[in-house]
Amino acid sequence: MSRTSSRHGGNSLISRYRVLISEHGQSSFTADIALSAASGIVTGLSLLVLLPASITLSGETSSFGLGFWGWMIVLAILGIASAVIEYSGAIASYESALDIIRNLLRRVGDKLAQLPIGWFHESSAGNLSRFASQDVMTLGQSVAHLLGKLIQNACCVGVVIIGVLVWDWRLGLMLALSIPVMLLALRVSQYCITRGKHITDPVEQEISDRIVEFARCQGALRACGRSTSFTELDEASTQSTKAQKTSLWWGTLANLLNGTVGQLIVVLMVVLSARFAIGGSLNPIAAIAFIGLSLRFMQTLEELGGKLLGVEDNRVMLDHLDDIFDAPTLTEPSKPATLNDSGAISLRDVGFSYVPGHPVLQNISFDVRPGQLVALVGPSGGGKSTIEKLIARFYDVSTGDISVGGVDVKDQPVEQLMRQLSIVFQDVYLFDDTLAANIRVGRPDASDTEIHEAGELAGVSEIVDRLPDGWNSMVGEGGHALSGGERQRVSIARALLKQAPIVLLDEATSALDAENERHIMDCVDRLRQSSSLLVIAHKLNTIRSADLIIVLDANGRVVQRGTHEELIGEPGQYASFYAARHRASQWRIA
Repeated sequence: MSRTSSRHGGNSLISRYRVLISEHGQSSFTADIALSAASGIVTGLSLLVLLPASITLSGETSSFGLGFWGWMIVLAILGIASAVIEYSGAIASYESALDIIRNLLRRVGDKLAQLPIGWFHESSAGNLSRFASQDVMTLGQSVAHLLGKLIQNACCVGVVIIGVLVWDWRLGLMLALSIPVMLLALRVSQYCITRGKHITDPVEQEISDRIVEFARCQGALRACGRSTSFTELDEASTQSTKAQKTSLWWGTLANLLNGTVGQLIVVLMVVLSARFAIGGSLNPIAAIAFIGLSLRFMQTLEELGGKLLGVEDNRVMLDHLDDIFDAPTLTEPSKPATLNDSGAISLRDVGFSYVPGHPVLQNISFDVRPGQLVALVGPSGGGKSTIEKLIARFYDVSTGDISVGGVDVKDQPVEQLMRQLSIVFQDVYLFDDTLAANIRVGRPDASDTEIHEAGELAGVSEIVDRLPDGWNSMVGEGGHALSGGERQRVSIARALLKQAPIVLLDEATSALDAENERHIMDCVDRLRQSSSLLVIAHKLNTIRSADLIIVLDANGRVVQRGTHEELIGEPGQYASFYAARHRASQWRIA
């Protein structure tokens, strides 16, 4: 199996867990498996010692050349060896478990960074949150507490069966025949457990999504008077309770079946060994010892079944993990491309669909030359934001091609492409850090002076003056401590600081008042001195100052192009759009 997905490494549990371990942790995992096997062998030998030792209880006979105290010494040696091996195995298992937790979080993070934005959907936050907080820990606990015990019990069972077959083939055969019976019961129990998991998993995902939705949408819910009662969350909770009860019944059935079959086998072994003793074909003391061994054997076998069910219960979780690792990533070259037209953007016959058969963009072609300000104008839903996301390669085009810096975006590593772009989208996300740190994201090696200059130009300094900790003020998760306009100013300060040759702005002044809009227009003028700008524009000042205006219709097609002076004089969508904007700008409250 590749290091990408456990599904490709075969269906065995060990192979599926092994690929979740880092290269550094492979030795600990191998040691865990080996020590667990060794512990099972030693435990099995300890149980077998009971048979010859029982015969020597009278002190008048020996077995295999050893008397009672000789066998007690053997048993003591095995006990000490078992304690040492189990301790070493526990250390190795915990090291493997911690490695899985660290490695999974890192690998999933790396994988998510390579996935196209289209892979993410509304429920992704809830699913990934559940994965990071619950599933990863469960898989780690499985390695720490289940997998090693599973191997230990399996080896113990194998050693006991072989040893008893050598001692008395009839008794050994009874133990051996109990295995397929228990395996059949386990298979049915496994079906019950899996059936229960398939019932609970969808509703657990649904309630996770609804909880995230409830937390994120508090503003809208309170405005509608629904902050204390969210019907969708209540329904998801009710469905989750029902599903959990149903799953509990399936789990109870699995445990009941497993335990009942085990007890029936034990009773059968006691009856048969007693008949052998009464018939004289088995030493009575040995028969009593075998009954004791049978009880311990069945306890081990039932524990083996329980551990197996516990580990098998994680297969659904492993399948969900594989869905992440198997998701197709954006292909990219391993070496940077040679750029021959810094600051240029070119779209040729670009078409794109989020859903096959429903195009968002159709035959889009235009160029942004170095140093130009190009404005995208058109109705909502016409694909303006999609164009900027395609340029940043958040998605791959369905048809046509896009070049940045004179090279197709598909022929550039993502890191190289992103170095050429500064992006200011309408929905700004800030990290739970200080104002200064959020601006520094644009260029991590920037000095404090450079950060302050960018913040001053973008109007962030006005925010700094109002906050008690100034530049060191925390903005909260997602930037919730700031208003939408304030978050947008921080985002524009990032773009100023990065000094990329191309800047993509999506409604950069949509959340700003007149004074702060002036700050942003100053930023645009500053950026034009060193960068090409592609702006989704609604403000008249931005539109009029553009070197080129691209007008899109509601079907995602270019219907007009030219400067403001060229387009305002001809009938069409732009003239109507400009007239409507101009009328709106004259509105006054009487």
